[in-house]
Amino acid sequence: MGIEWKDYFARRTKNITGSQIRHFFALTERPDVISFAGGFPGNDYFPFEDISNSLAHLVREDGRQALQYSPTEGNYELRKFLGEKMSRDGKLCGADNLIITDGSQQGLDLLGRVLINSGDPVLVEEPAYIGGMSAFKSYGGITVGIDMDCEGPIPASMEQTINKYSKAGKQPKVFYTVPNFQNPTGITTSLKRRYEILATVSRYNLIIIEDNPYGDLCYEEDTPLSYKALDREDRVLYLGSYSKVLIPGIRIGWLAGPGPLIEKVTMAKQTADLCSSSLGQQLACRLSREGYVDRHISRLRKAYRQKRDAMICSMEQHFPAGVTFTRPGGGFFIWVNFPAYYPSSSELLDLALQQNVAFVHGEGFSSNGGGRHSARFSFSQPCIEDIVSGIRILGDIFWEVEANCSVRVADH
Repeated sequence: MGIEWKDYFARRTKNITGSQIRHFFALTERPDVISFAGGFPGNDYFPFEDISNSLAHLVREDGRQALQYSPTEGNYELRKFLGEKMSRDGKLCGADNLIITDGSQQGLDLLGRVLINSGDPVLVEEPAYIGGMSAFKSYGGITVGIDMDCEGPIPASMEQTINKYSKAGKQPKVFYTVPNFQNPTGITTSLKRRYEILATVSRYNLIIIEDNPYGDLCYEEDTPLSYKALDREDRVLYLGSYSKVLIPGIRIGWLAGPGPLIEKVTMAKQTADLCSSSLGQQLACRLSREGYVDRHISRLRKAYRQKRDAMICSMEQHFPAGVTFTRPGGGFFIWVNFPAYYPSSSELLDLALQQNVAFVHGEGFSSNGGGRHSARFSFSQPCIEDIVSGIRILGDIFWEVEANCSVRVADH
């Protein structure tokens, strides 16, 4: 008699669902597909030789520490450096207020574990980063979208939502946000809006989880002061990562917050993985202290700016006027909105895949059933030639859709 494994899974596993984006990652391995799907750093920008040399020196000079377990909180020198960097940027933080995580995604998972009870409403942006929503849902959280405009989350929408759930006896306590070059829209929350959001969460006693993996990848001007830098009440938890600005393979991120929160997260991390990669932490620390990471970020800004410009220029040239899109000042993503009379973005994706072009349709980024006529495009991985070619192919598809829609309207 075989095992019926579904009968053995814990009830909470019903909250764990696969990522819509992960479904498309296999496409990035196919050389015949131009993929705007995955939000990966560009493979061509990995500093292979520099990383190889640094690793060799690191193992020779400090191998005993680099190859051994590290404290659960993380390498002290790395935490000290990150705390100093954050403090220079106005985010007052010491090493004791910071824990190293396996990328910022583990930070989200740990925060979900220590903050979210089953049935808790968790405020998120609408649309929002899939990985953040999945982390909270896996612990029984119910993600609730806060409407956005070109300046970021709308305070009136937040206040209305808080009041709605509070009257039902479910006072929200967490707001999750990606304020800089947001995934998936590319929108950056304005400074004015950040002050307004902070005032709202203070009035209703919420915590902000500020996820900032893209903030250093700015192509026009510096980002506004972070929520963490503006916070005067110790209610902002800050997530950072080396994945987008150095290499994702070392899986090094960090979480900064007040002492009681860091203490509880540390205990949760002990049962998850004991500690993050010692070798990765030592490498990140060495390259950061030597100024290499900052120099590498400067190179990435130039390279990604060119890709962003190529995608926006191609969209302006090839997409029908009714297809609109954001113009991000940094990061990896452009959010495309299709007219309501178009087929759904998932149907448009099917047409695109027939021509070997991929993007991510928008439903997975929505907590309220929206995104049916939206899609996320990433310009970080494809080369400029493929960006131009892929957008031209999609433009032809969208123009054909436009013509067919016009014929149907005329027939009626």
